[in-house]
Amino acid sequence: MIECSECWIFSEYERNLKVVIMGGKLFNLGRISRDRYLELEVAMREYLDRKIGTVNYRIPRYYAAKPDFGDMDIVIQSSDSATWQTLRQELVTDLGVTQTKSAGSVFSTVYQGLQVDYFTIQPEFLESTYNYLSFNDLGNLLGKICRRFNLKYGEEGLAYVFRRQSGNYKKDLRISTDFGEICKFLGVDYQQWQHGFDQLTDVFDWVIASPYFSVEPYIHQSTSLEKRVKERTTIQKFLVYLEERDIKKEYQYLENRDDYLFWIAVQFPAANLLEMIAVQRRLDERSMAVKAKFNGDQLMILLPSLSGKALGAFIVKLKEQIPDFEEYILAEEQEVIDRMIVDYFDQFSSE
Repeated sequence: MIECSECWIFSEYERNLKVVIMGGKLFNLGRISRDRYLELEVAMREYLDRKIGTVNYRIPRYYAAKPDFGDMDIVIQSSDSATWQTLRQELVTDLGVTQTKSAGSVFSTVYQGLQVDYFTIQPEFLESTYNYLSFNDLGNLLGKICRRFNLKYGEEGLAYVFRRQSGNYKKDLRISTDFGEICKFLGVDYQQWQHGFDQLTDVFDWVIASPYFSVEPYIHQSTSLEKRVKERTTIQKFLVYLEERDIKKEYQYLENRDDYLFWIAVQFPAANLLEMIAVQRRLDERSMAVKAKFNGDQLMILLPSLSGKALGAFIVKLKEQIPDFEEYILAEEQEVIDRMIVDYFDQFSSE
């Protein structure tokens, strides 16, 4: 779920594995008592304070009465994969770790009988990731509210999900990583979050207090939510909580999520959301214009002997021949483009 660059990206496989990782079930160790966890957390903090400094890591918060723990999450900022690889080896050596597993930007270990998961994060997302991972599945519950506004809340803060009309392309346009600002937008008490929660039910009450909370997504569960319910005990407990308290709170969302766009932009003026979307729409128009003059269907008519992988390889080679391919396509007449394609195919076939 942590979407950074290069080795920091989670593949779909890694996302699925992360559910197991965050559930503390990767090494089948079982859970430990609160007292034992606190001992190990103190030891880890003392070690990391000396090793990398307090400003370079965070351990997500948990509600005060949490009775036991399946793992410990540690968020570490690192913009350099080589530096992290070195630090990772030093962690293993210094802490006497003998069991490890990796998935994307998560490095899991066993430290004195407890699963410890290190999340490597680009520095700009250290705080937002820490906030998102704190208090069990609180971040997921907030994310469910945000989706109704065509927003995404995750480790990188709050983003608007832009979708191009020309296809399935979508892009997250970051709005804010300021959790206080995000709480204000959702109508939840940031000061209470800062103070913390005593019980898991206090976490649930805090989420439900949002004027935009609705039980509807939990009654008519999507496939993704059904999967999360099976994987995450906190979500299971939340559903039981809603049922036992007979909570029927609903918010009448607008049918068209795009209708919220201007309202969101007003709430986050510093994000310049409307300007970002205007840029994306111009790129969309450009992409559609290029596609209208150069596309697979057109090539198969001009070159009926090409299809599948051979067609894909030809397109790659053709684009390599023209430094600014899109500009060329936009500037030339269709018959010039078609003649260029056929001429290059003759050359391509003879190679």
